[in-house]
Amino acid sequence: MDTRTLLRERLRRSRDWSAAIDDLEKELEASGSKPEQSERLFELAALVEDVIPERERALGLYQRAWKLHPDNLKALSRAREVYGEIGRFEMVAKLGEMELRSPAAPTNLSAIVGEALLDSGQKDRAIPILERALEIDPDSVRVKDALAAASYDPEFWADEFDRLTDEADRFDEATAVRMLVRAARILRIEAPEDERLEELLKRILAKDIDEPSTNFLYETLLAGTGRWDELEAHHRRRAERAPDHRTKIEALRTFGLEWVQRFKDRDRGARFFDAALRATVSNGVVPMRSVVAAFALIRQVLGERGEWAQLLDMADSLIDRPSGLAGEDKLYIAIQAGEIAFDKTNDLDRARRFFTAAARIEPQNPVVQDFAAAVGMPLPTPEPPPAPVPVMTIAVPVAPPPVAAPVAAAPAAAVAAVAPAAPMVPAAPIVAAAPAAPAAPVAGRRSGATTPPPGPPLDLDAAIVAARASENTAD
Repeated sequence: MDTRTLLRERLRRSRDWSAAIDDLEKELEASGSKPEQSERLFELAALVEDVIPERERALGLYQRAWKLHPDNLKALSRAREVYGEIGRFEMVAKLGEMELRSPAAPTNLSAIVGEALLDSGQKDRAIPILERALEIDPDSVRVKDALAAASYDPEFWADEFDRLTDEADRFDEATAVRMLVRAARILRIEAPEDERLEELLKRILAKDIDEPSTNFLYETLLAGTGRWDELEAHHRRRAERAPDHRTKIEALRTFGLEWVQRFKDRDRGARFFDAALRATVSNGVVPMRSVVAAFALIRQVLGERGEWAQLLDMADSLIDRPSGLAGEDKLYIAIQAGEIAFDKTNDLDRARRFFTAAARIEPQNPVVQDFAAAVGMPLPTPEPPPAPVPVMTIAVPVAPPPVAAPVAAAPAAAVAAVAPAAPMVPAAPIVAAAPAAPAAPVAGRRSGATTPPPGPPLDLDAAIVAARASENTAD
């Protein structure tokens, strides 16, 4: 039996899952070689992600697994990814730099770390890493764009900002977004308190609701000024505009984690987890990751307010889902709901129903046996374990991911003629804002000027040069 299966079997027969994880952690480090201990801790950390809503515990286990055996690079990589999921780009950069010391580091890691540094305001540290990324992949427009945003002339940054923002609407949506993102990055570095930054970020989001760097900067701006209601509303818009149900569920789950971990707001985190679970139930087919962690946080928050009925209704819906839950998920929710019905609402019939569902999964669980003994409930024959439900995870970028439509690299001459090339930005988890508006022609444009070609140009700055040349010819 592999480590993960052994760990889950242990939980199935435990009274207190959190205490069981404490015991398992001690046992896993008590025997075996350091590589073996490291691998076991990695498996335990993955299990903790599913069970405990706060991410500190899993992150600590991943980092200890890596320190025990630095060749177990996947432990450090997963810790970096978790930080990316909760919007902690500065930690993505920190762990990514450690990961880059290994010859086994992913080839795209320099690009990820460079962009994370740039978007967290560490321009000077970003430049050499982005240059290294460009050596690895000379054709990466994303890297060229990020490097361009970091390599402007500080003496003339205001001119560069004005040029990009003034000319962006001459081009198609994708090209305009690239120009405006570069402008936003420059403004955030040079004048983070400038009131134009917020309006610029909203302008980008109105064009591309999936722009990750913009969302990171916008979230940081709202959080920095304590505008929590606006930030929550922004997250809800992003989730509502998700392209499909699976993506919506993953967005809501991720926002819940972000509120718990990054913004330290358990109540708002619980609201997003609640919305994710309800969306899961309403669909009946699309599974959700970390159901136990989500339910555990909601239980904490609603329990503090004594809102037990709402929690029991949710438990009923989850247990009765047509596609069902994984065995351990269903067991945990059934036991928690059974205890609440028995101890908090004095609803014996409902408690029996929950504990019967739990007993069909694991009759040897001590909480199930205690209830059966207390009320004289016969234990049913356990069900065979269900086949695992495939869960399609939605990758949440730890830093801007590759753009949907690649753009070719800029010719060196064009770059020298205008300014560094602008980066094509990464795709964010689910972004949303104002509905995308079609690009309108620039007011006052001379008749006879050549219309920019559809789709992103081969090079952003080269396109700007070409547009100017066309206008001069028209004159």
